[in-house]
Amino acid sequence: MTFILSTAALLLGPIIYAAARENTLLRPALNALILLTIAYIIGVHIIPEALRHGGYLAILVIVLGIAFPMLLERMFQKATDTAHLVIVGIAGFGLLVHALVDGIALLPESGTGLAYAVILHRLPVGMALWWAIKPNFGRTITGFVFALVILATASGYFVGESIIAMTDIHALAMLQAFVSGSLIHVLLFGVRHHDHGDT
Repeated sequence: MTFILSTAALLLGPIIYAAARENTLLRPALNALILLTIAYIIGVHIIPEALRHGGYLAILVIVLGIAFPMLLERMFQKATDTAHLVIVGIAGFGLLVHALVDGIALLPESGTGLAYAVILHRLPVGMALWWAIKPNFGRTITGFVFALVILATASGYFVGESIIAMTDIHALAMLQAFVSGSLIHVLLFGVRHHDHGDT
């Protein structure tokens, strides 16, 4: 069920992005609601549990989780500016790895709070992907990227249970810490939107 919800949230992103261009009040209100909910979930549920089981190392992994989306954003920006295939490939691979981790985080074993935080953050992710890719590469490539992200998430979700079964609680805490970091990135920096000529 969490996988279905996360997919729906991802696909709703472009629709909300298009609607927000027409309604200047919708985007700030939606962003505020999403960010407040994510902040509550990670602050009250996820990070305390990750620190309890992961110790001080979890703090470092949280920082890495914050930095990883920043690296992806820089690479996508450079890729869209230059259309350099190598950069596009590396950025795309990083995006798929991130989606794979999200898929594992959606499992009940990873914690209900983490799963719902991931689902919520899929809304701005969908908006950001549409904003970054569609104006530069067109609808067909954008649709292909969305399909790959969903497939990577599904892979993490459907094989993740086996991965979790082979790991200990400390490794699970590291997963929680890394995903928490990427969610904190959303809280700190939001989703950068720049208006393009079309949607």
